[in-house]
Amino acid sequence: MIEDRIRLLEHLVYSNYGSAVGEIASLLLHRGSLPFSHLVRLSSLPPPLVHSSILILSLHGLLYHSESEIGGRLTDLYEINPTAIENRLRGGLYIHLAEEVGDGLDFAVEALWRNGMLKADEIAEEVALKYWGRGSGTGPGYDALKAAAAAAAAGSSKSSKAKGKAKAKDVGPSTMSSAKAAAKKMVARGVRDGFLSIVTPGSQISPMSLEIKWEEELRLAIKGLPTAKDLNQVKATLREKKAEWDEEERERAQGRGFGQEKKKKSRHRGIDMDLETQEEVLPTLPKDAFFRINVERFHVRWRSQLIHEYGKERFNHQVADVLKAILSIAEKEVESIHEDVSRSVTINEIYQAVTGFESQPDLLNCFPDRAPNEGWRPPKIPVEAVGEICRVLGCDDEWDSPKAFLKAAGGGDSVMAKWVVKFHGLEALMKRALVEALIQDKEGLEAVRCWRILDAKGKLEEKHLARLAFLPVKDAREVLGRLSASALIEQQEVPRSADRAPSRTFFLWYVDYNKVVASLLDHLYKALANLQAQRQHQLATNHGLVEKRERSDVREDPNRYLTSADKHNAKRLDEKLEAITTAEMRIDRDIFVLRDLDPVDRRVYIG
Repeated sequence: MIEDRIRLLEHLVYSNYGSAVGEIASLLLHRGSLPFSHLVRLSSLPPPLVHSSILILSLHGLLYHSESEIGGRLTDLYEINPTAIENRLRGGLYIHLAEEVGDGLDFAVEALWRNGMLKADEIAEEVALKYWGRGSGTGPGYDALKAAAAAAAAGSSKSSKAKGKAKAKDVGPSTMSSAKAAAKKMVARGVRDGFLSIVTPGSQISPMSLEIKWEEELRLAIKGLPTAKDLNQVKATLREKKAEWDEEERERAQGRGFGQEKKKKSRHRGIDMDLETQEEVLPTLPKDAFFRINVERFHVRWRSQLIHEYGKERFNHQVADVLKAILSIAEKEVESIHEDVSRSVTINEIYQAVTGFESQPDLLNCFPDRAPNEGWRPPKIPVEAVGEICRVLGCDDEWDSPKAFLKAAGGGDSVMAKWVVKFHGLEALMKRALVEALIQDKEGLEAVRCWRILDAKGKLEEKHLARLAFLPVKDAREVLGRLSASALIEQQEVPRSADRAPSRTFFLWYVDYNKVVASLLDHLYKALANLQAQRQHQLATNHGLVEKRERSDVREDPNRYLTSADKHNAKRLDEKLEAITTAEMRIDRDIFVLRDLDPVDRRVYIG
């Protein structure tokens, strides 16, 4: 793991959980898997405090557990989950995405984000007490939860009809049980839709330890010395076993396999309904199970928003709105960002989703005046415009589109024509566009032009590159030097003689895309770690002012207890912290695109 990434993770743990937990996390980050006895010996903390720190890290899903034979006996080892620590930067994002889903899901997400793993009753009690019983909730999610609780108190059996429609009643604490019941239904909907998941024993086991264990078992099954064919078979079997394990864990995390009785269901306005009772079907939540935020599901929704923004940049806002409608339909059945394609969506479904938007896009006026060919005719009704936009996104031969967003899945040219989203191709496009933008921002326009030529043409000498880039050889040499110093291009020497003299050697330049992505990730991790350090510096410099603003009397009447100088300094501090937060969000988005998208390049991940 790179030094800057370790520094970033240490900042995040220290700022979120304090110095004791930060010291244990720092030891695990620098030294890898360690047993409890080693943590006690290496740290300056007493054993009870070490145990409490491990418990806190485990409750928030930041720690992996594994078993290893040390001294002839099995010993529990603890290992940090670096990806989960990085996700601590995205708490506000997850809550915002949950608020967009509605139904008060953001309340449950916030409770889980603050407390880690909770049971369903504990989540319901936390939500009911904080946002309903105390009357401190605001927003549409609060209104929906309060309306559902009022409907439950009135004896209504169909609370789903009250969702977002029933008028909230000002009822007192006597209906707290109704509020808890409404919150528990909200938790069940979150589990059904995949935003919340059950904590399984397998989710706490280190994936690397599992792979090592499986590989040892497969190698022991080979008789004699393993051949190349045997080793390839071991790797293939290991990949299959890992995929099967991930699928089983996903099933367990969604509560499947706990013995829930399956009912015949139908879909009505996106809600699972029982065919016999016509009631909303909700999963039965295990009583003793703990729940957590399913960040993978939120990443799917976040990816859809990024694809919508990318479509707006590539085309126009009308085409982007159609793409948004397609993604809103398809993402409901997408469980992981590593799925290559979505389910098929018909033109009629897309049109119905577009008509449900608050601001209706003008689909008939989104095409250029110049026709792509003489046989093309502009659409006359919105449904035809949706079909034409899908053909544009699918790179139909009539249009000059370099890359496809969608892929035809049958149905002809009618309103029942089916299209699927090519997530893999879209992610590769977004990733490459971001790489080029970062190179241009870092090295300039001439540098990104040379980089594109090298990436497209392969290995080139600097004179040949200078001719293709329309640059003097001197300038091309300078650009190549800057790109090489930033690890954005590589050099290969081709000697013409055995002595490898530089005067008789060709120096060819080329692009190693995976190394470029790794280099940019290093740069982004360093920038993010510096921002964390800058935030801590600003808070430490204004320590007195921060403590004064946190006093209860100052919060109640800041005009009375804060001087004009305090107000001026507080305003400047808030502006600086807001700028740091904005920069962190932008860099975190870039890291998400470079590291998590385009699953073919998962080997780029720096772990």
